[in-house]
Amino acid sequence: MDRMEQTVIYLEAGTASLPTNAAYLALCQQVRRSVFVQEQGVSEAIDFDGNDPSCAHLLLLFGDEAAGTLRIRTTSKGTKLERIAILREYRKQGLGKLLVRCALALAEGQVYIHAQVQSEGFYQRLGFVAENQTIFYEADIPHKTMIWPHGKGVLPCTITRPS
Repeated sequence: MDRMEQTVIYLEAGTASLPTNAAYLALCQQVRRSVFVQEQGVSEAIDFDGNDPSCAHLLLLFGDEAAGTLRIRTTSKGTKLERIAILREYRKQGLGKLLVRCALALAEGQVYIHAQVQSEGFYQRLGFVAENQTIFYEADIPHKTMIWPHGKGVLPCTITRPS
């Protein structure tokens, strides 16, 4: 694939209903639908859980095409990075790493993820560590809780915030 410009768009928590942000959120949801619902067989009711309006979102554009997304949700445990998805044709190009590094720079407090077991190595290479060896199931997919023990990250790229 030719090298194209990558743009990361940051939708702040609680701004999803703004007209410009609503269009970007729809692109985030389109990527998630392709990866989680169509590829992995996750129920739309599970993926689209009603939390989107209160969460922050990152949308990765590759050229002018939506290529990936990540949701940032504040919980009682800290900041959870979730719904991390890269479209199949954009994988193996470092885009997932880019999205996670952007999210780590934006996140506050303890950061954690529920990593699919099949992706545990990816998150370990980024610096996440397993909280313990417990495997649990979300959407019938095995997961582990992994934490980020390194403190706040540094933004690896410029982030665009819609006005």
